[in-house]
Amino acid sequence: MGMLINGLPTAILIDGQVCRINASYRACLTIIMAFEDNSLTNAEKAMILLDLLYIDKPPDFSIAFEKGIQFLDCGEVGKGSNGEYQGRRYSFSYDEKYIYSGVNQVLNGRLSTGEFVHWWEFVMAFMELPEGCIMSKILYYRTQFAKGKLTKEEKQVYYENRSMFELPIELTVEEQEAEAEFMALLG
Repeated sequence: MGMLINGLPTAILIDGQVCRINASYRACLTIIMAFEDNSLTNAEKAMILLDLLYIDKPPDFSIAFEKGIQFLDCGEVGKGSNGEYQGRRYSFSYDEKYIYSGVNQVLNGRLSTGEFVHWWEFVMAFMELPEGCIMSKILYYRTQFAKGKLTKEEKQVYYENRSMFELPIELTVEEQEAEAEFMALLG
């Protein structure tokens, strides 16, 4: 049975052991933001997930990591693309204030009061952003721009507000080193 009957998960079963988790949206967003950080290695990102998500030490770290990712994906396993645009449309770190505002609106102010909000509840609220909120508009413009489907008027709005609509390009550590080496060669 799913969340309608059982509620939202607060533990993960790993090798027969029930491991309590920190299901707070804040902890999970910290993990997601670490995954967005190209200056961290994959091992560092995995350790951040294990340290922040699990209250109880899991018996098998590799399974705990996989199940942790599954939890962050709200229990989804193996969902593939349906042919729609699947590029990066938002960044929790870059779009933070717009996401906060929209999700807080959907949750009737629960974020701003400091009330506990489960990660899955946060994600579901994010998926239900009102059409008129700024983050919904940002998502619309990013998606339509990527598809090449902005009208002439929308293109004008897009280019006038590029700093809001375009996500920054984040280089990996290797790309940063290569760029620094190239720039050094240029003097």
